[in-house]
Amino acid sequence: MKSQRSFIRLISILCALSLFAVQPGFAATKSVTKFKSAGRTANSIPNTILNGTNAPTKSIGINGDFYIDTKNLNIYGPKKNNAWPLPISLRGTAGTAGTDGKTGTPGVAGSDGKTITNTSTVAGTAGATGATGATGLAGAAGSNGAAGETGAAGASGSAGPAGPPGPAGSTGATGAPGAPGASGSPGISGVTSVSLGTFSFINTLSGTADPSAQSNNFGSLLPGKKYSMHINISGSKPSYGDLDTILILEVFCTAGSIPITTGYSVSSGKEYISPDTFFSQNISADLVIDGSLVISPFNMFVKVTTAQTIIYEVVLSGYFAFTEVGSIT
Repeated sequence: MKSQRSFIRLISILCALSLFAVQPGFAATKSVTKFKSAGRTANSIPNTILNGTNAPTKSIGINGDFYIDTKNLNIYGPKKNNAWPLPISLRGTAGTAGTDGKTGTPGVAGSDGKTITNTSTVAGTAGATGATGATGLAGAAGSNGAAGETGAAGASGSAGPAGPPGPAGSTGATGAPGAPGASGSPGISGVTSVSLGTFSFINTLSGTADPSAQSNNFGSLLPGKKYSMHINISGSKPSYGDLDTILILEVFCTAGSIPITTGYSVSSGKEYISPDTFFSQNISADLVIDGSLVISPFNMFVKVTTAQTIIYEVVLSGYFAFTEVGSIT
């Protein structure tokens, strides 16, 4: 009775859903409605009602279709935007329990066979079987059955929540001293000495073929050291007129070829010292001297030359100042 009512309800819902199925026979525009010929065309895709024993997957059906889950009695649809909506149950609410049927009346007992007057030893004919009597009362409960087999072990339960933190432990004993760290790299040495002085030239600058003048040795530098040195050289002639040449500086040392970086500039001027006016050129030079590989004390000396021929004498003199440094960059 209950299954018959569910079947009738299912048929009713299917009929109602067919009224909302997308009809492919019409096409609408904003201004004109144009009717197509009746029936399906080669280009139309009709909607339908699909079914299966589980919920539909996304790949089943097209937009506008319905789907019935026959196992769980759920209906889905219409499909929209390539997705199925939540299902609607086709089961009705549970009906109330029916009343028990009436107990049938007991059948009439059959009559005995007729008595035979004569003394016959033959038994009379058996009477007809009486109607089945009413169902008897329920019997007493039977004894308990034997114990069933032990079931398989259940799955492990999920981990319980973490317990509260325990109390802080006592302070441990002091560890042994660690090994000494590696020594740091040596720092840059500071300035250790500053010296200055003058130097003279062995000869004057004059002549017509590559004239040159060389200084005496100066400096008294220590081996294995690095120095920064400044040199100033003045060349003058005691007569009117400027020096019509440019002085050129070359720097040497008595230790041979060692790294010496030189930079200098040349300027001209004149100075009046009674009773004459002296015209002069000055060479201002800065040197960086790396004597770290030298093994014995050494000195510096310079040579002044000019590329032009001069017909006068140029008297040269100089002074120096040097500083010992810790490093050169």
